[in-house]
Order: sequence, then C-alpha cells, then structure tokens
Amino acid sequence: MKHKKIIYLISILLVVVISIFLYAVHIKTQIKDLFRMNKELQEENYYMADFEFKMMGLAYWLDHGQYYKALSQLGRLHKQLEAREGLIKVPEFTGKQDELEFYLNLQNPNTGAFMDDSYPYCTYNEPTENILAHLDMLSQEAGKPLRLKYPLRYLDEINDPEELKTFLEDVSNVGWIAARLPQTTFVFARSLLSYCNGEGVIGELNLYNFSPEWKKTLLQWFYINQDPHTGFWGPKSSSGQILKKDLNNTASIIKTFIDKNGNDIYEAFPLRYKREMFRTALEVMAQPMPAADDFDECHEWALKMGKGTTMLTRYLWKDALKEDKAQAKALIESYVKIIFEKYYVGDEGAFSYYPDSEQATLDGTGSKISYFINIGFFSAEKQKELWGSPDKNINDLGVYNVSTLTEDALALINNNPEINSLRFYDIVPALNDLTAGVCAVSYPQKTVVLDVMDFTPKIKAWLNLTSQSMGNWVSKEEILQSMNTLEIEAVPVYEKGIFPEAVNEFLQKQDELVVYGFDILQIPRCKIIFEK
Repeated sequence: MKHKKIIYLISILLVVVISIFLYAVHIKTQIKDLFRMNKELQEENYYMADFEFKMMGLAYWLDHGQYYKALSQLGRLHKQLEAREGLIKVPEFTGKQDELEFYLNLQNPNTGAFMDDSYPYCTYNEPTENILAHLDMLSQEAGKPLRLKYPLRYLDEINDPEELKTFLEDVSNVGWIAARLPQTTFVFARSLLSYCNGEGVIGELNLYNFSPEWKKTLLQWFYINQDPHTGFWGPKSSSGQILKKDLNNTASIIKTFIDKNGNDIYEAFPLRYKREMFRTALEVMAQPMPAADDFDECHEWALKMGKGTTMLTRYLWKDALKEDKAQAKALIESYVKIIFEKYYVGDEGAFSYYPDSEQATLDGTGSKISYFINIGFFSAEKQKELWGSPDKNINDLGVYNVSTLTEDALALINNNPEINSLRFYDIVPALNDLTAGVCAVSYPQKTVVLDVMDFTPKIKAWLNLTSQSMGNWVSKEEILQSMNTLEIEAVPVYEKGIFPEAVNEFLQKQDELVVYGFDILQIPRCKIIFEK
C-alpha cells in the first residue's frame, strides 16, 4: 500500500512538473507571437508606440511576484493584438494640425501620461517622452506652442528626492525572471535622465518642473551606480551586483555626463571607467545576430548595435586605444553589410526594423539613418574624426590622357577589391563634400551595400509616400528633419558596373572625368582623372 502511495505522489509530481514546463513553453510562444504581431501591426499602420513598454511592465509584475496579474494581462494583450480589438489605426492626416490633434487625444486624462494606466506606473514616462518629442515637432511645424490637454500628473509621485530614490531602486533591482529578458525595467530609471540630458522636452518646454535638489539626486544616484569593472550601468540584484551588460541603457546614460566631443559636462560628476566601457561595448557588440524569426532577440540586438556604435563614435572615440578603434571599425563594417543584406527593402527603398521583412518602417529607417550619420556616411568631417584624413586615405592613381575610355583603362579602379562603389564627377570635387557634383554611380563588383548617392533619394521618396507617422521611438517628422539636411540628388546608377559607352559620353561632354572609389563605409579610397 505504501509503495502505491509513493508511485501515486511521484505521478502527481510529474504531472505538475510537465504542466509547468508546457505552460512556460506556451508563455514563451505567446511572447514571440506578440513581437511578431507588433511588427505586422506597425507595417499595417496601427499605433504601437507603447508596445515594448507594456511588455516591460509585465516583466515588472513578474519580478514583484504578481504572477497571476502579469500572465493574465499577457493573455489579454495577446488576444487584443491577434483580434485587432481596441487598437487604434493611424489615419491619413490632412495636415499638421490634424496630426497634432490625433496625438494629443492619446493622452490619459487621469495620469497625463501617454500610456494605458492598466499597466504599472513605472511604464508611464518613456512612451510619454517619445510622444511629447513628436508633438513638439508637430507644433513647431504648425507654428503654435505645444499645449497638452492635461497636466503630467504622474510625475507628482516622484517629485520629491526621496521618492525619486525609492523609484530608482525599485525599477533597478530585478529578479531572476526579468534578468533573462532582452530588456529590463532599468530602462524606466534611465528614462528620467531625459529631463537632464536634452533627450526629452518636458523640462525644455516647462511641461513639468523638478527642483535643483531633485536633479542633483538623480545625477548622484547614477554616478554612484556605475559598475567599475564593466564601466556600464544596468539592472542589479538585491545585493547590488550588476546582472547584465546593458549596452542599450548605458549608451543613453553616458550622454548625461559627457558631451559629443568627449568632454565632461559636470565638474562634480566626471565620467569614469571609459576604457572599461569601450571594451565591454566591443564584447557585447561582437555577439552574433539572432535567428531572423526570433523577433524579441532581434529587436534587442539591433538596439545594441545601433546605440553601441553611437556611444563609441560620439562619446568615447577621443580617448580610445588604437587597437580598440580597429576592433570597433571591423564590427561596424560587418554590421553595415548586415543592414543592407537583412534590413533594406529594395522594392520600397527604405529599411525595416526586423530582418527579412517585406515592408519598410519608420523605426527601421530612422534607426539606420541615425546609424549612418554616426559613422560618417554623410559627413567628411565625421569621417576624418573617425577614420583619418582623406589625404591619407585616398590613393591618387594620377591623370590619364585618353581619346576613348576602354575597360582596360577603367580596370585601374574597377579591380580594386577595397572599392565598393564609384562616383563620377565632371570636375574635381572638394574633399569636404564628395556628394556634390556627382553625375553617376556604379558598382564595380556585386555588393549589397549601396552608395549614399543611391539610397538617400530613395529614402526621401519613401518618406514622402508612406502613411506611417509614428513608430515605437521615432516619428516621420524626425526622420524628415534629418534627411532634409542632406543635399543629395538622384543620379544615374549602374548596378552592374558602368559601361565604357556611358563613361565616354560623360567624357565627350566635359573633356574631363574624375572618378573616386569608396569603400563600404563611404570612405574615399582612390581617385583617378581621365582627360581627352
């Protein structure tokens, strides 16, 4: 009898264990489904700017032992996205005022946040900052000051320095569940720094005012909580041990303490552990790309690569060691190839946020353009700062007098394995603006990486046609502002190498043809001049 009871108890235990395992698999599948549906809904122009913050809110509840609440809400969110119930589809706007009213109406009257108040309080600020930045640009375009419908009441809960410290500790101390997720609630601690570092508009527009003591408390908390071994900030255990190398949040926090020229902003809080930070970033960025269908991991990986590169090239480059810079350059070159291979949607002429997608998005296009700006794609000055002077980078192949150009003559520059694209000019261009005066572009070898003269006009055309207005982090207005500073016009593009007949046509018209060869980072590497 006793033997049967033992078998019975073991059987029950096995059933429980298997049930828990199957439920965990079910939850993991639901999470993957949610990221997949988020991607699809963005492409269908639904408003999804609060999606990832809802996901982190669920992680917050899990970490605080509110399992039933978190898993029930997870199920409701999955059902809502699957059935498209209660979702807001962004309409076609008739003008800036129309768009302004649409986004103003998304504000929660109870909290003043642009966030569903059925999710934890900690989730409110980040999506609110994103929408406020978009509203600020729209109001400027409409020529009127930004006036919210409701005050930002949610900030009242942390406007005392002691309340602030309690909040920061709460969202920064995470348990074993949240520590295994791609992103943790630590982002909500970092989010508050936008009040100090120029990322947000709340302070700038006097939408809410904190005391000088509050600001000092915020800066001091982050200064104390930088990890000396990695140089990073990130979520920590209850014992104070940093739990993950959080590159995404570190890349945002650093701009609070150091400017784009690598100089300290606050005398009382000089940036520490720069070398450790650079090397930890290289270690994180060297991790391989996840599988294309692993949407949550791909989402996090793309953020790491973009924000990590920004941190290195904008803030830490000046003091970095030569060997560390060389390693960073190799990682950047590899990622540029991946961007064009996996994220460029050729039929639309813009970029997706998730790999192998058939539709371009604002988040995908905005993040990639920002990345290209940070590595010097569009700026000779930035290229010089990162990769050296063009005088040293360019191999001058000399001047050739020819009556007719042949393939043998073009081979001098076509056969250089370092060259990704060629730009043809009718006069010798200024080295500080190699996008001016271009009359054609060609690719001497098969490549996935496009020349800036090729893809920039296509992105401008896509932005003018797309009905998308707001992504998870970036708005159409923000991208347009960046693109409008680029004076790049469409030119003929020869994808399979330029034909001698076309080159001769240019030469006959101008008597001189100048050719520059560029590598995949758009750095000029060689130059040749043909004269009749």
